[in-house]
Parts: sequence; C-alpha cells; structure tokens
Amino acid sequence: MLSGTNFNAIRHGLHKMTLEGRESGIVGQGVTTGGAPNTVKVFPVDPYWGYLRSLRIMEDVIYNGGYWKLRQVSIGYDFTKFVPTKWPIKGVKLNVVANNVLIIKKWVDNIDPETFGYSSDNLVGLESTGVPTTRGIGVNLNIKF
Repeated sequence: MLSGTNFNAIRHGLHKMTLEGRESGIVGQGVTTGGAPNTVKVFPVDPYWGYLRSLRIMEDVIYNGGYWKLRQVSIGYDFTKFVPTKWPIKGVKLNVVANNVLIIKKWVDNIDPETFGYSSDNLVGLESTGVPTTRGIGVNLNIKF
C-alpha cells in the first residue's frame, strides 16, 4: 500500500524518519552526475524532505498493507439462577461487547491499514489522510418476563 498520510508527514517533517540530520544535516541516498556516491550534505533538512515529496519519490512510504487485528470481544453472564422464582422476571443476561479492540501487528506506521481515505475500486492500495479508527464498547442487558 502507498500511504498518503506518511507521505505528507515526511514533507512537513512530522514523520520519525525526518528526525535524522535535523541538527547536523543529511546526505541523501543517490549518486552524482558523474556516477559517484553522493556526499553532499543538505542543511537545514526541511528543503530535502520537501524536495523528495515534490518529486514524488515514494519508496519510503510503500508498505506491506497486512495486519492482524482483534476486531471484537464479547463476554457475558447469565444471572438467571440468582433470580427468585416468585419474581415476575424469568431470566437476566448481561453482555459486554468491545469493537476494534486491538491491532496486534501491522507493517505500516501511523495509521490503521484497514482505513483508507479513497473509496473507489480502482484506487486499491492507496491510502489518504483520514479519520482515526473508532473503538466502541457496549453493554447489553436482556431481561425476560
């Protein structure tokens, strides 16, 4: 997947990879026009990251889009055995449900790989900035009369 979130974070100096060289400058990977390894140091580094973004050099923001997620957890208990037989209540059950509980493993930083800002079917694998994934917790009380 190509992460637009990380792409823009690099441009603005908000990604952790842009920490390198902030105090001392950075030597970009590549070669000179003569074919020798690049040794030119860029300082300050802001123009370096902005330049990479403007040239659409994207290798650093292409990730394995896989993930392992604990999507839902549900736990419940039947309290019916504690209800007196003379009551009009015949059963009581209580359940707690949690959604989007945990991302166990992901190969892309800063985002939930399941959420994409693009919704068209011909843009598969492209991620754009979007809202964070929400986590939900609910309680279900079931009373039988």
